[in-house]
Amino acid sequence: MLCDICKKREATIHIKEVKNGKCISTNLCPECAKEKELSGGLGAFGFNLAEVIFNVGKMNGDKKAPDTPEEKNEKQKKTPSPTCPQCGWTLAKMRRSGGKLGCSDCYKTFEKWVTMAIEQVQRGAVHVGKHPECKQRSGAAIKMEIDKLQLNLAEAVSAEEYEKAAQIRDRINLLKAELDSLQSAEDNK
Repeated sequence: MLCDICKKREATIHIKEVKNGKCISTNLCPECAKEKELSGGLGAFGFNLAEVIFNVGKMNGDKKAPDTPEEKNEKQKKTPSPTCPQCGWTLAKMRRSGGKLGCSDCYKTFEKWVTMAIEQVQRGAVHVGKHPECKQRSGAAIKMEIDKLQLNLAEAVSAEEYEKAAQIRDRINLLKAELDSLQSAEDNK
């Protein structure tokens, strides 16, 4: 897929934003994304997960970042950075690597930072995007999809698109059945 801006390079950054109930997709190559980011054209979107983690990572009660580099250095000296016991990875290394983690134990060590970053990027902790067909979804994800479909159903009915509304209704009923079977399976455990 080519970049939506230059139409020359391969798009590797894909942004989907929902505004007023409409999904807007933007596909960018790294060069155009960098230009757009530097010009402020991306708004709240950033591409470096590590930067998001560090921006969210003001978890020690700070409401604002230190004003001067000296204050920042002093603060870093006072609060020790967590280190993965398995591979020795630190938050600083994660930042330099663009958000990559060193090993599977890093997910436990940096769990609160990664979780907060995901919540900020996705606007919630429950994954609502694509998922493998074989993997069972959580009840929360199913409920979120039902809520979204109910909004779509109301829009379809008000627009008098009754065939579309019937399809949405059928999908909602399937999801409700899936949710009921998931909840009964959890109750039997």
